[in-house]
Amino acid sequence: MLTAMQLSACSTSEPPTAMVEEETSAPTQEIVADPSLPPLPIEKIGIIETLPQAFPESWIYIDEASFMSMFGGKMILMDALEPKHSERIKGMVDKNLIGNFLAPKTRNEFYVIESFHERGSRGEKTDWLVIYDKQTLSPIKEIKWPKTRLTALPRRHAMATSPDEKLLYVANFSPAASFTVFDLDTREVVESIETPGCVLTFATGKRSITSICSNGSLMTTVLTEQGHKKRQEFIAPFFDTDETPIFERPAIIDGIAYFPSFTGELHQVDLNGEFAKYLGKWSLVTEQEASANWRPGGLALTDSDEQGLFYVIMNPEGFDGSQTHGGAQIWIFDVKTKKRINVVDAPNWAVSMSVTRGKEPVLVVTNGEMGLDIINPRTGELIQTLSDFGNITPLVVYKAY
Repeated sequence: MLTAMQLSACSTSEPPTAMVEEETSAPTQEIVADPSLPPLPIEKIGIIETLPQAFPESWIYIDEASFMSMFGGKMILMDALEPKHSERIKGMVDKNLIGNFLAPKTRNEFYVIESFHERGSRGEKTDWLVIYDKQTLSPIKEIKWPKTRLTALPRRHAMATSPDEKLLYVANFSPAASFTVFDLDTREVVESIETPGCVLTFATGKRSITSICSNGSLMTTVLTEQGHKKRQEFIAPFFDTDETPIFERPAIIDGIAYFPSFTGELHQVDLNGEFAKYLGKWSLVTEQEASANWRPGGLALTDSDEQGLFYVIMNPEGFDGSQTHGGAQIWIFDVKTKKRINVVDAPNWAVSMSVTRGKEPVLVVTNGEMGLDIINPRTGELIQTLSDFGNITPLVVYKAY
C-alpha cells in the first residue's frame, strides 16, 4: 500500500517526460535480377538416383547406432577416400533400436532387422526384417519376425548368410537363444532353431551354423539343403568364461575364425567343414608386452583384408575390465607365419576398426570423438578424418560390395 506522503508526491509531481529515441534505419537496397543471366531451369522432383551395381573398393557401410537414444539409428553408405565432404555420402537408410545389419557379397540387396514399440519407447514390441535394394536403397520387402531378435551392441555376426547366399541366419535372444533361417529366394521364414546357452551366427561349411556357448564351447547346427534342422554337435570348451574369456568378435580368414582373448591369445577355429573344429591358440603379445599390460580392446576390434592379414586394436594400458576401452594402436599379423608385420598408431585413439576392400586397403578407425580416421596401414599416414556426416556413435564399419 502507498503511504499518504507517497500519494501526495504522486499528485503534485509533474508527469514524467517520455524519452523517445528517433528510430533510424539503413536505406533498403532493391535487389534486381540481372537481365543478362538466363532463367533457372525448372527443378524436377521425385528423381531416384541409382548407385552402381558393384561398389568401389573404398566404399563402406557405417552402422550409426544412435546409442545415446537408440532411436533414429541408420546405415550410412560413404566413400572413405572421397576428399570432398559434399560428395562423400552416397546414401543412408534407417535402422531403429540398434538394429542388426548384413550386406552380402553377391546379392543386389542388404538386410536390416530392427525393432519398434507401438508408442515409441513403450507398448507392444515387434521385430521386422527389411530387405533393401542396394542400388536405390529402397525397401523391397518387410517380414514380421517370428522371434525376438538379438538386441545388443552392433556386431558383425548377429546375422550371416550361407556360403551360396541362399539362406540368411538371424540370431535371436528372448532370453532363450536361437536363430531363424530365412530363404532369400522364396522370401519366407524356414524355421527357428533353439540353441540353448549359445548365441551368434558363424556360417560353417555349406549348410551349417556355429554359435558360441556360455561354457566356453561351440555348437554347430547342421541343416538340410532347404534350411531345416538336421543335427547339432558341440566341441569341447576351449576357454574359461571366468578365467580366460575371449571376444566373440573374430576376424574370419579363408574360413578360419580368429578369436582374440582378453589377455592377447588368439584362438583358431576352422569353419570350413560341416562342424566347427578347434585348431589351437597362439599369442599376439610377447612376454615382455604382456608384462607391460598390452591387451586387445575395443568394440569391433578385429578385421581382415583381402590379402589375409589380421588386424586388431591393442591397448597399452590394459587391465581386467578394459576390454571395451579401445586402444592406441592397431597391430597387423600374418596368420600363416603367426608374426606381427606392422604397428599403426591410432592418432585419436581407436574404439572400433575396419579395413576396406582391395589390394591397397585403408584402415577405417572409429576414434574417441566418434569420428572416423582413415589411415594407410602400410605407412601409418593419416589420410583424413571424417566427421559431420550424422555421426553420433558410428560403432561398426562394414565393407561394401
